[in-house]
Amino acid sequence: MSRTETLHGPSSGFDAIHQLEDDLKHVGEQAARFPRTTKLISDGAPQQAKKVVEEATELAIEAIQQNREAAIMEAADLLYNLVVLLDGMDIPFDDICEELERRRTIFGIAAKQHKNGMGPADPKDA
Repeated sequence: MSRTETLHGPSSGFDAIHQLEDDLKHVGEQAARFPRTTKLISDGAPQQAKKVVEEATELAIEAIQQNREAAIMEAADLLYNLVVLLDGMDIPFDDICEELERRRTIFGIAAKQHKNGMGPADPKDA
């Protein structure tokens, strides 16, 4: 597929995350074309969560090694697996963006919050 081609024709201008969410809705129609994604979806949250952790670990390793190109690839893998997991939970990525914006509005940055939700977490607590 070209950069502007989707599962069901030319891109309609969605960003990559929204396009992936849209594509996931149509994977079942072409399961043979996308066997790995079909399997990941059918495996459910336990396997999807495992893949998120795996890709986050691989990204961390590439970051430590300062391998920019490999980090980009691993970050894309992480986002793909995260979107699959969220999709299975019926959580659109826009909900995540809204939470980040809420934090930025309140705290001035969309940082990780304290467990009690009262402001950005201390970096030592991360």
